[in-house]
Amino acid sequence: MLSWIPLIYVLAVLAYAGFLDVRLREIPPGYWFIAIVVGLPITLAVNIGDLRVLLLYQLLSLIVVVPSYVMYRACMLGGADVLAFLTVAVLAPLAPGGIIPLLYLAVLYATIPAIAYHVYSASLACKGLSLRCMLNVKFKVKAKAIVEDPRFKWWLVEARGECSVEEDPRVLALKVSRGDLEAHVIASPGHPYVAHLAIGYLIALIIGDKIILKLLSTLAQLL
Repeated sequence: MLSWIPLIYVLAVLAYAGFLDVRLREIPPGYWFIAIVVGLPITLAVNIGDLRVLLLYQLLSLIVVVPSYVMYRACMLGGADVLAFLTVAVLAPLAPGGIIPLLYLAVLYATIPAIAYHVYSASLACKGLSLRCMLNVKFKVKAKAIVEDPRFKWWLVEARGECSVEEDPRVLALKVSRGDLEAHVIASPGHPYVAHLAIGYLIALIIGDKIILKLLSTLAQLL
């Protein structure tokens, strides 16, 4: 039962961060620092008898964290996303009875809310809910929609030489359109990925890795 304490703690950390991500699309870096400082003694105390296993799974989890940082430097991912990965990797690398690192599962299951959010976002830009349009990643959207429609508030506007992940989309829309609100800009849905990760993490805690292991076993037999 004690082994669940750090897992529930991380769930609470991700849930609140996900709420901030949805509402503000900004999570102070200090939030993650405090979460790790407070949570690490809890994780160490609970896993005091298996510190080698804990360290092994922390290192395995960094396989996700390291490339996510590279993606952040390339403006493909937000800084909060990387820090969320790091928090899970350090504080909750493995669920009781599991084999696959918890971060792997959380990222995998986070695709469920991510796909749902993309379908919703694409429906705002696609006329007639065309399947071909819905499968796109980038869309032509009027600058007016980005600036005035709250449903497009967090979309990422493509602008040469700008890191759209970190910039205000309304400012970029005005810049790219040169102030013409009727002009079209290229934009993509800005995902509140920390919220997606929080949901994926919750699913991982509920169903664990048994389904994934069974699928992998079945695939191995077929091959």
